[in-house]
Amino acid sequence: MEEKKIFGWGRYEFTLVFWFFIMWGIIFLDRLVMPFLAPVVMADLGLSPMQYALQNTLITGFYALGAIFLTGFMEASGKRKRWLVLLTLGSGIFAILGGLSQNTGQFIATRALVGLMQGPVAPIIFAMLIKESSEPKIALNAGIVNMGVGVIAVMIGPIVMTQIAVAYSWRVSFIVTGISSIVGGLVLLKLLRESAFQPSGEKKMSPVKAVILLCKYRNVLLSFLLGILTMVMYWTLMLYATRFFVEAGQPLTGAGFIVATMGALGVVWTVVVPKVSDYMGRKPALVMWYAICAVAPFVMFGAPVSVAAIIAYALVGGIPGSIFPFFQAIIPGESLPNHLLGTASGLIIGVAELIGGSLWVAGLGTIEVSSGIPTVILTAGIAGVLAVIVSLFLQETKKGKRAEDKVQK
Repeated sequence: MEEKKIFGWGRYEFTLVFWFFIMWGIIFLDRLVMPFLAPVVMADLGLSPMQYALQNTLITGFYALGAIFLTGFMEASGKRKRWLVLLTLGSGIFAILGGLSQNTGQFIATRALVGLMQGPVAPIIFAMLIKESSEPKIALNAGIVNMGVGVIAVMIGPIVMTQIAVAYSWRVSFIVTGISSIVGGLVLLKLLRESAFQPSGEKKMSPVKAVILLCKYRNVLLSFLLGILTMVMYWTLMLYATRFFVEAGQPLTGAGFIVATMGALGVVWTVVVPKVSDYMGRKPALVMWYAICAVAPFVMFGAPVSVAAIIAYALVGGIPGSIFPFFQAIIPGESLPNHLLGTASGLIIGVAELIGGSLWVAGLGTIEVSSGIPTVILTAGIAGVLAVIVSLFLQETKKGKRAEDKVQK
């Protein structure tokens, strides 16, 4: 009997897309709740600016380490559902413990553990999603799940969390985010299937052997480079756009409106960007999107006080965040057998976070001191140009058959 369709999706496929959209947004809110409430948390716990920077570094660093080192071992167990539920519960528990912290040491430790729990979540989510996705909806499904971060964590999250903090306390906000993750984890426990994804009749592959095998796939190696370059673009613009526009003469509220407009359009891009690749193909679409991404930083650098800089940033500044599913899931997912996807995704996003989201960000201060914020913004445009060049070497995956045993060399 043919499976019942829901809005064109298979019933179970729709369930995964819907709940992964919600869960990835909630999980990421566990990570972002501290920046939203930083002023009141720092005042209550006595966190110094250096300690605030330390907890940011640790949550990102442990996120990367979790993605790199834990995902492969979890994939080797053949139990994606089990680990996804446990990681979700763990993220929620440590978020709650952060809200109950009585000193800076406890707080910083719990934030690091939140990052460690979350590192393997996206790789496992996308590996499960792609395995159950119909061929025409792979990119669309990945884009919808990625949109959960923009809608739940970035748009709804700051409003709800700050309102709770004002009405009660920042501790209650942390506890609410944690409970949301725990409830979501229990929902996943009920709804998800533990589908076999390891090749039948073969021994389970060790993480080390899986990594060695991944190095034989050209698209995987290029995805590492694209991941780093995309993170460079994303974090450079995310961290410096507001300061750039204030320095260019905008009032703080005006700069905030510009960034908010970019964020709202960014939610739209999370679906449009992957969907366009269904028509163009993955490779030409990425070349086009990275070229478009590079436009805004170059305009901002060349004409910082112009209306063109505002329009360019507001229109396309959200595209780098919409490209994440390509290097993390879509390109590897259409190049690899599914039992290698979780490990590959974890390694790619972990290395990208570590280099492009942590080490690169640490070096931006030096660039600002020596050359100014416009030059910092320019580096995002250079990264976009480099990503265009790297994308030209990808092997197209959309028009071909999903790889099961074939190795692309």
